[in-house]
Parts: sequence; structure tokens; C-alpha cells
Amino acid sequence: MKRLVLSLLLTLAVTSAAFAQATVPIGTPPAPGRPTANLVLDAMMATARAAAINPSAAAAASLNTSAAVQRYNMGDLPGARAAAIQAMIEASRTPPTANPVLRSTIPQTSYLQTQPFPIAGGSVAAIDAHAFIAQARGAVAACASHNSANTAAATQQLAAAQRDEQAGRYVAVVTDARAAVDLCAADQRAINEHP
Repeated sequence: MKRLVLSLLLTLAVTSAAFAQATVPIGTPPAPGRPTANLVLDAMMATARAAAINPSAAAAASLNTSAAVQRYNMGDLPGARAAAIQAMIEASRTPPTANPVLRSTIPQTSYLQTQPFPIAGGSVAAIDAHAFIAQARGAVAACASHNSANTAAATQQLAAAQRDEQAGRYVAVVTDARAAVDLCAADQRAINEHP
């Protein structure tokens, strides 16, 4: 048993450089062999290992290890077990990692940061108008392929939507294009069901 205690003290002496930041437990370490004594010795070893990896965790674990040794020497075995377990929990905490701060690669005086990005179609309303006209063209094509009676009316609504787009009246484009789509909705559904 003396050899085990000596080997433990030798291990603590070898890691004394890393363990210098954490305080050494106060009191005589218990002799190994009993479950509580082994738990306290395990807590001391965990604290010594933590001193090399995470000094802040080792400092917190060292306080609990000291308490475990003192309680064991006073005969308070439940208190010694609780302090030793807490010491091992503190010793096993992972070191805090700093989240890297992402820095912008765009210069702060960049034109792109002070002005909105240009839209290829001109404006959002113009892009929406193009989309509604494309949908109306598809609906008129569906009417024409089924020889629908609504083909002429839908074609007129499509032509009105295209004129409104040329004039920049985008709200009117949406209204006219929706009317053309509504006129040919049944034909469009027939095409979608039976391609």
C-alpha cells in the first residue's frame, strides 16, 4: 500500500509544473483499498490530469478534492464521496472555446453596402409582371390547344396585360393576366391531368 501511495505522490510531483496553477489538496491522502478512499484518490488523479489540460477546471476540482480529503480524514465518508464525485465532474469539464468572430471581407466603404443590389429585370414589380404574363401565355396556349370558346377573350386579356407592361402599369398587368388565366383554367387543368 505504501508503494501505491508513493506512486501517487510521484505522479503528482511529475505533474507539479502543470498543477502549479491549481492548489494542492490540504491533508494527507487516504490509503487505497477502501471504496471511498479509492474514489478520493481517483479525484486527486483527475484533478492532476485536468491541471495539464484545463487549468480553470483544475482549480475548481482542487477545491472539491481538498474537501474530499479533509472529510475523509474526519471520518465523514458520505461527504468525502460527494466532494470526490464533484471534483471529478469539475475536472472533466471541457475548456471553454471562443467562437471566432467572422469579419467581413467587403470593405466598409464599398458601394455595394450603401446601395441596394441591382435587379436584372428592373424592379420587383416588373419581374412579377413578367411572371404573370408568362402564366397568362401558358393559359392562352392551353385554350388554343383545346379549341376553347374562351380563347379569343383570353387572348384579348393577354394583349391588354402586355400593353400595361409596356406602359409600366404593373398592377393592371396582374389583373389582366389573372383574368386570362381564369378564362382558360379548365383547359389548363385538362392538360395537366392528361399530358
